[in-house]
Amino acid sequence: MKSRVDTSLSPDDRIVPANIEAARQIVAAQRAAHFFLRRYRRNVQNPPQHFSREEFWKQMVVCMYTSVQRSGPNSYLSRFVREKPFPLSLEACETKTDLRTYAETILSSRSLRFGPKIAGQIEANLAWLRHGGWGTARDHFVLLTQVPVNSPADERIAAERRAARSIMGRSGGLAGFGPKQARNLWQYLGVTLYEIPLDSRICAWLNALPSPFQIKPERLYGSVPYYEATMSQIQALCRAAGVLPCEFDAAVFAAADTDEWPEDDDVF
Repeated sequence: MKSRVDTSLSPDDRIVPANIEAARQIVAAQRAAHFFLRRYRRNVQNPPQHFSREEFWKQMVVCMYTSVQRSGPNSYLSRFVREKPFPLSLEACETKTDLRTYAETILSSRSLRFGPKIAGQIEANLAWLRHGGWGTARDHFVLLTQVPVNSPADERIAAERRAARSIMGRSGGLAGFGPKQARNLWQYLGVTLYEIPLDSRICAWLNALPSPFQIKPERLYGSVPYYEATMSQIQALCRAAGVLPCEFDAAVFAAADTDEWPEDDDVF
């Protein structure tokens, strides 16, 4: 299984050979993992081509929780995501006259944390989407599908970065969405390769490397320029290792779990 990675750009001078090999090895070690395979098939081999409001909404709800709740294969969150029908589907939420109370009741009954806060954000985000947000989300989704997977890296990175910025709360977008959650959502939807969510697993793995490059997690989510500069460095590392950042993200995520993810799963 060979990744389609652009190699036209030179690696960053601060990347040491040991780090390149470490990135290459962790991806190689996880290529057969169920979680990794789903990411590869969805984001690299066969990315979605049609925008779905229902899917966008569901993954938006999931992303609101990945920053505040454990999300391993047997976690409360993963079990919630697998429910069919999904209790907080767009169809269900659009029919509620008191969406905040309904959402809070659902979240609390699933033992998910921060129910009142997340319920308020869900209500606010449906309002944003109804007042122009759906058009913004659809337009960026379409733009991302129009940039071929094997396009030069800088083209895709620019498009993916614009898409992330467009839905962040600080840009007037989705409540509760900073640079990490915005990238998480587009990656879940299958339309990004290079811009990834920098969570605690990624930061811990990279900070353990023998490199002068160290991530300061406390700065990541409060500073978009710092997040993007860090992201550029990680993209350079992945480019040197011959792997896609979305593969690297999946490999680190899967490697940190002691339990295997189900082969056929809704959690990406």
